[in-house]
Amino acid sequence: MDYKLRKLTATDLINLQKIYNYLEANKNCLKSLYENTRLANNHHAKKIGVLDQREARGSTAGIVFYRGELQISKLSLEHPDLDNLLIDFMKQHNRDFKFNSVYITKNCVSKPHVDSSNVGESIIVTLGKFENGNLFIINDNLSTTLLDIKNYSCQMDGRRRPHFTEPFKNGTRYSLIFY
Repeated sequence: MDYKLRKLTATDLINLQKIYNYLEANKNCLKSLYENTRLANNHHAKKIGVLDQREARGSTAGIVFYRGELQISKLSLEHPDLDNLLIDFMKQHNRDFKFNSVYITKNCVSKPHVDSSNVGESIIVTLGKFENGNLFIINDNLSTTLLDIKNYSCQMDGRRRPHFTEPFKNGTRYSLIFY
């Protein structure tokens, strides 16, 4: 097993609710993956299979590689309070985990893929009011394991382990991928 689950504490859930509230109050802070794929040839959105998902949104907070340079993301420049909420969550949840970026998605159901830009392990967790929407890991023998990432975080190397999203229903689903 090359992933680790960590139970979310009551404090974690409070911090995730603060992030959820911020994202819901600032609905336009995440870019439309559907529109960006059509307009800007977004390789990542194509790779994870959100071409037909009109409600899928996503953006990266923290450090990004853009036009050959490391930069502070547009999301972080425009929403520093969101950065602080993300940092506060991880400091409490797993103080020893080091990350430079957080990819945030809204209502995105990814197809099987491996991560190409992440360096080292990632931690993924979901938040919101929805049903299902957990994480499938594809094992070496091609079987799948369904992981509860609403009540636990999952730490794994997404470059080495193929994974995808279980379809969700009845609500809004955000995912946070710290890497």
